[in-house]
Amino acid sequence: MIRRTRQREAIEEVFQASRRPLAPGEVHEAALPAYPGLGLRTVYRQLKDMVDEGLIVGVDYPGQPLRYEWVSEKDHAHFICRRCRRVYDLEVDVPDVEITAPRGFTVMGQETVFYGLCPECGEGS
Repeated sequence: MIRRTRQREAIEEVFQASRRPLAPGEVHEAALPAYPGLGLRTVYRQLKDMVDEGLIVGVDYPGQPLRYEWVSEKDHAHFICRRCRRVYDLEVDVPDVEITAPRGFTVMGQETVFYGLCPECGEGS
């Protein structure tokens, strides 16, 4: 049974408003105005519960902190800003890539990542 707490609602609202993968610290910072007493440990517990419930998934890229995003039925790409290191969802068609996996391997998905500067970091460059 999912407990509907004010903390949980604040965290869910952060994800719905951000529309991009977020690190636990980003979730915490963004949820504080709605729930000033929210602790970072509570954020981690809620993120774990939300993963267990299938609401969010981890987005894990080398050299980046683990981030979380809402589960999406649609395949999508990510964009990582080289300056601020934020990760953004891209609304682009991700082509299916057909590969022959090594013997005994099962392909279950793919990741498409683009790098560059986000609009904020690109200003004045």
